[in-house]
Amino acid sequence: MKKFIVALSLIAAPLIMTAGDLIVKKGELSVDETIAKIETLVKGHKGMGVFTIIDHQAGAKKAGLQMNEEKVILFGNPKLGTKMMSKDPKTGLDLPLKVLVYKSKKGNTKIVYRDPKKWQKGFDLKGCKLMDKMVQVLDTITTQASQK
Repeated sequence: MKKFIVALSLIAAPLIMTAGDLIVKKGELSVDETIAKIETLVKGHKGMGVFTIIDHQAGAKKAGLQMNEEKVILFGNPKLGTKMMSKDPKTGLDLPLKVLVYKSKKGNTKIVYRDPKKWQKGFDLKGCKLMDKMVQVLDTITTQASQK
């Protein structure tokens, strides 16, 4: 059994890494394909929608600079987000949800987001039952978006 757990951790480690409050997943698609897939998955969840997509590479080009592909997609469920912000307005710093998708220096697609379980500690969300749902939705969407 120990060998199985060690083998499983060696296989899964490159797929999901955490750096403090960040969750990083390796994507199998391009940046644009991953963003499009996240957008489709978000729209498939009842009450959720995409607020905007920020193209950092396009911004760099306007400034006469170059960088690898990098986009942030902001999405959420206004009904649920409003409940959280009503409980503690400071949650508006982390809502709507944000997922960063970028092309690494090695040419790999990376999907990154803040772990809501970690950032919730800075807010007064005692008794808020929405956090578990948020964690599950973020994990499901980013995992599905990371696969072909």
